[in-house]
Amino acid sequence: MKNIKTLILMSLFGMLFFAEFAFGQTSARDQSYKNSSQIAISPYAQAVPNDSYTFIGISHPSLRTASKNIGIVVETVGMQTTSNTPAGRSTVFTITGGETHRVFVVNQSHASINSSNSAFTDKRTHLITTADTSQFGSIRVTTVDEIPQHVHNDDLAHGIAACETNAEILSTAGCGFETLNQLNMWGIVYSEAAGTGFAMEFVGDMQDSKIVATATGGGTLKSGHWGSYIATGPQGNAGAQRASQTRPGAGVN
Repeated sequence: MKNIKTLILMSLFGMLFFAEFAFGQTSARDQSYKNSSQIAISPYAQAVPNDSYTFIGISHPSLRTASKNIGIVVETVGMQTTSNTPAGRSTVFTITGGETHRVFVVNQSHASINSSNSAFTDKRTHLITTADTSQFGSIRVTTVDEIPQHVHNDDLAHGIAACETNAEILSTAGCGFETLNQLNMWGIVYSEAAGTGFAMEFVGDMQDSKIVATATGGGTLKSGHWGSYIATGPQGNAGAQRASQTRPGAGVN
């Protein structure tokens, strides 16, 4: 019971403190960015020896607007890791359409979740090991591509024309964005001692994506709707006037 109370108190503290603290650390992306195409955060994580660890799952659901391969960096913030360097505090990998990758933030001497256990050494499983003391912090995810909102074409080398319009992005194989809001992120802080845990919330993944207006669209902005046409919209091609409109509660924008 004491352990459960401690976990609850620390989680409340982390939600208030680390959400702001996450933007003050060294990572792959400049700290001034507040765009869910390039950064996502979860405000609380922990790893306590003989007590708890953090698990994160990241899925690429192969949306028609997504690039086939998306490179990302998953970083712990405010936690002392085994190799307490930028590389030691993070894991870098490429996730392909249809894949789910697992990330464990766990103390370095954990009895079963370690690099000696074949269940945790496959290419879709990544370990960030912390020092063998109680570690509390947050999670920060950034893109490897510094301009992920630019359309990427995996099949350009095979003679496929560059993707320029929204219709081409949706219909042409290989076209897509390498943004974080093409991915789905989820996780849990799990207490082994108590046999329970609590879910992690990620701000900036596909649950918080933007809506792009089209010349043929109309009506109110809502989830799943393209939005209204704006004559002075800054985006688009060949004179088409489009504007990116964000629905309420859309990520960290």
